[in-house]
Amino acid sequence: MRLVAGILLMVLGVSFPLGMLFWLNQRMKRPPALAPRQVGLLLAFNGVLPVGVIALGLGLISASAWGALAFRLVFLLSAVATGILLFALWLTGRADRRTGGEDGG
Repeated sequence: MRLVAGILLMVLGVSFPLGMLFWLNQRMKRPPALAPRQVGLLLAFNGVLPVGVIALGLGLISASAWGALAFRLVFLLSAVATGILLFALWLTGRADRRTGGEDGG
């Protein structure tokens, strides 16, 4: 079961960036436009999340990879960065709803 979950996570990690770029392309065509800060955060999220998902999938497939300190460090840092980016996106979305979509920076 771990092998199947690891493979599925790796496939998700590889396909997520392309799917998110397609979604972002469609989202940019609709009003209201995303603020430049939101676009930057979404692109950063698009780069960081797949690293963590692929690392988790590889860790589920290979116990020896999971045992390596560098591997666990990469997974931990990508998870922390993903959490920070999600929190920043949430704060940016709240600020945009409050100000009516005007970007302050």
